[in-house]
Amino acid sequence: MKLLIYNFLFLFKRNRYSYYKASGKNYSYSHPDYFQDILTFLTKNVNKRDLKNIFQNFLSKKTYVFGRNVEIIFNKDFFNNFIFSNKVKKPAFFNKADVKVPYEIGRLQFLQKVMLYLFIEENQDSKLNISYLNEIISSKKNKIIWNSPMDVAIRMMSLIFVKNFSNKIEFFKKSSIYANLDSIISKDFEFVKMNYEKEGNVVGNHYFVELTSTLFFIANYDYDGKEVDLRLTIDEISKEIELQFNKDFTNFEGSSHYTALMMEALVVIYISLQSLKIENELYKKIKEILIVNNYFLKLITNNGELSQIGDNDSGRLFYFQHDEQEPLNLQWLNNLIEEIIPECKNYKHISENIDESEKIDFTILNNVTHKEIKAFKNDFNHYSFPEFGLFIWKNSEDYFSIRCGEVGQNGVGGHSHYDQLSIECFLNDQWIARDPGTGTYTDNIKKRNKFRSLEYHWGPLVEMNLPKEDAFDCFKLNYMSNGKVLKFDKFNFVGYADFNGKRVYRKVSLSEETITIQDFSSDVELDEYTSWGEESNGIKVEFSKGYKRFI
Repeated sequence: MKLLIYNFLFLFKRNRYSYYKASGKNYSYSHPDYFQDILTFLTKNVNKRDLKNIFQNFLSKKTYVFGRNVEIIFNKDFFNNFIFSNKVKKPAFFNKADVKVPYEIGRLQFLQKVMLYLFIEENQDSKLNISYLNEIISSKKNKIIWNSPMDVAIRMMSLIFVKNFSNKIEFFKKSSIYANLDSIISKDFEFVKMNYEKEGNVVGNHYFVELTSTLFFIANYDYDGKEVDLRLTIDEISKEIELQFNKDFTNFEGSSHYTALMMEALVVIYISLQSLKIENELYKKIKEILIVNNYFLKLITNNGELSQIGDNDSGRLFYFQHDEQEPLNLQWLNNLIEEIIPECKNYKHISENIDESEKIDFTILNNVTHKEIKAFKNDFNHYSFPEFGLFIWKNSEDYFSIRCGEVGQNGVGGHSHYDQLSIECFLNDQWIARDPGTGTYTDNIKKRNKFRSLEYHWGPLVEMNLPKEDAFDCFKLNYMSNGKVLKFDKFNFVGYADFNGKRVYRKVSLSEETITIQDFSSDVELDEYTSWGEESNGIKVEFSKGYKRFI
């Protein structure tokens, strides 16, 4: 019934694009100061083979989407063989198709690599045909790519990078698209401003990325009203930073890969403010956030791959060095942050121990002791990110973490999973216990819910069937509480969380090169892990190496 009502209501809603009317303003491009620094970074450690592959793909009107090589068509979900109509209004096609596929193609991020390739390789053929981008201008068949203002914002940023590069590539200035580039970019700019996603039960990364794109445009273009837009945009970004970042500077979404996306956004804001000669309190705050989160992301990177805590839908702003075959490798992002903020390399994280032990008699509770994990033959450090809800023990060989803290998005959990008290463990270049990733979103609700479930994570083994969640619950968590940490230090952890109202405690002890994990509860029966994922590369049930990349 909910789905019928949903479909019925959207019959009467206008497509976002139908509201758009060009203002007729004149926008004048002004080459930004940041570009030379970005160019210097990009030309270091260039993967020429990857760039050439993307370029040859592009000439064949093909690109990569979530690891799959597909035609550049703006209204098709290749994974479900679904063509979107010209009257798209709905944000989701439940169990039918994934709007993220055309959104991803419509971002035009592949053009970042095309332009970098053209810049690096000399004597390129000047017969570069990208006239099909005029399809975006006309939008007669492709209204789906105007359905998400955030994705329009990302497209605009990609095209601004194209404009930046065009100043370095003479023959590109003679191409058919160059004359229209400013009009395409300004159209995206005006559309995004008209359609800010700043209302609803969660205002998060969408609005933040849209504000980021606005500031990026302002750093690249002059126009009447620029100063007013600049002031308002800086004010809004400042407000959203206060709302979307925790006291320990981690991001409120509760997702490691959304943290990475937000770091990319902050880098764009940072270089934009530099170009605008603005080094205000916002600039300083962003610098602090980037330094802390650069350390955080490096800490939860093992074997070159960033852990997938919470959702990972593979979104990128800086696509230049993103590897479609190794999407979890975001070390290029760490390198970028350290290039623009060298003092990142000197940051030392200070973790505070926690001792809020309540008077709990664990001896009267049901309990299980899981298979011991042999680890940490050498000394190790412990790290806490309590606002994010992650506690870590690590040295150069071994890594162990446990998730316990607030459900993301102030309790809504749109990009969180049922992962309270869940562990990850990486020893001697081998995964023992690993987060499963995301899988997919709305085109397969059953698969979506499995990848978020208790069953897929290395949390307590409880005999519990959570109530069935329907399609409209796929971006919220209804049956898991915030986690509460009672004790944390170099050798101990104690915390608890409620699953459908049933409380479970988890205790972790590290001693004599052994990790001991115990679970306790008076509310639910507990089972024992007699083995971990030693024989399955840490995978408990199934694994997704990025969005839609099932293994």
